[in-house]
Amino acid sequence: MKNHIKKLSLFAVGIFFNMNYGQSGNVGINTENPQQKLHVSGVKNVLVSNIGTTSIPLIAPTVRIDGLNSTNNSTVFSAANTTNPLYVNTSGDTSVKKGEERFSYFAPQSDAITTGTTLNVTAVGGYVVTGNLLTVSFTLNQRSMVFFSSVLTADVRNASGGTISDGNERAVASVLQFTSAPASSGIPVNTIYASDGLAFANRVAGGSVNTFKLNSTTEIVLPAGSYTVVLKGAGICANQAADNFRVIFGAGSGDRFNILAKPL
Repeated sequence: MKNHIKKLSLFAVGIFFNMNYGQSGNVGINTENPQQKLHVSGVKNVLVSNIGTTSIPLIAPTVRIDGLNSTNNSTVFSAANTTNPLYVNTSGDTSVKKGEERFSYFAPQSDAITTGTTLNVTAVGGYVVTGNLLTVSFTLNQRSMVFFSSVLTADVRNASGGTISDGNERAVASVLQFTSAPASSGIPVNTIYASDGLAFANRVAGGSVNTFKLNSTTEIVLPAGSYTVVLKGAGICANQAADNFRVIFGAGSGDRFNILAKPL
């Protein structure tokens, strides 16, 4: 009697979900001829006009997995990130991860440096470098493509703070350095990793004092781990005292240092 009840229950479940089992062992929902181990069939139907905060519609037939929803992944989903990528590991297990990590982000009209830093560049035969103007520490939970983007303003003046007018060239630069990184990343620490620079000369005695914007930008694939990156300013002149000059970094508007990561 119990066996009959079990068979009847399975039959009822199959009818309720409209499941069909093909001769190949495939399982079909709403189809009598499943083409894969699990085949969900049905007439195309727009369930909602968009998914989360996107303009992408949700189309039926589809599936829902509660283990991947926002309730069970509260650290992944947020009001700003209502859709995220699905990942599959080597065992075939699925999980949901953030589509984008923002470790530092300043909008184009914002300014991350409120007080400028003066660098006196002297004839030492090499670049003179500031201390850390901006510092960002971040942790990657998995291998990721990381994007670094910075804007650093540089106000170039002579050694007394006036307008350069001798026509001699000076160079200024912004540099990015890792001050800490996992050994597995292969990243050299405390050395220049990315930079952006320009040469400057002014021959007109009544010329304007110039503020330049330097953009050190790069991208790199990094393994999981904790990192610290700093933004610095630098300057160099000829090996003679008459060419000494001054740079005020960060006194202009729009200074920023953005680090975004996309898990791979």
